[in-house]
Amino acid sequence: MQFTIYAIKSEISVMYYYKVELMKRFFLEYLRYPKSEIYRKQVEYITEPFPYIDWIENMDASHRGSMVSMDRFPFFNEAEKYGIITNKNNSCLFQCNSLWQAERMIFQPLRKCHQSFYILEKNGEHYGWISSLARQRLLS
Repeated sequence: MQFTIYAIKSEISVMYYYKVELMKRFFLEYLRYPKSEIYRKQVEYITEPFPYIDWIENMDASHRGSMVSMDRFPFFNEAEKYGIITNKNNSCLFQCNSLWQAERMIFQPLRKCHQSFYILEKNGEHYGWISSLARQRLLS
């Protein structure tokens, strides 16, 4: 399974929190046409820098052992069956074997960040918002 994880600006997450399908369609189109200037500008407008440092600080110590380097951003060993396989300024691509593994390795730590994320599996089957528990209560 491959997930693209986008760091979404706070005001966008508030406006689009209940428009999950719309966000899915938008990001699938963006992934389908990555060189489109219109989509690129829209993604730049709704996203912000991915908080790698916050994310790493919230990871369990057992997961930190899988990291290879941590110069400016964490990277996982590409030889492993899971981990971050590429990162960009506003998103990262995460690969894992199961939803349980994704929940444990990436979704739980992201919920501890003070930011909202939109997760989209490569084939579009699994998708949705990940936000801090405090923020989820405010949006409900």
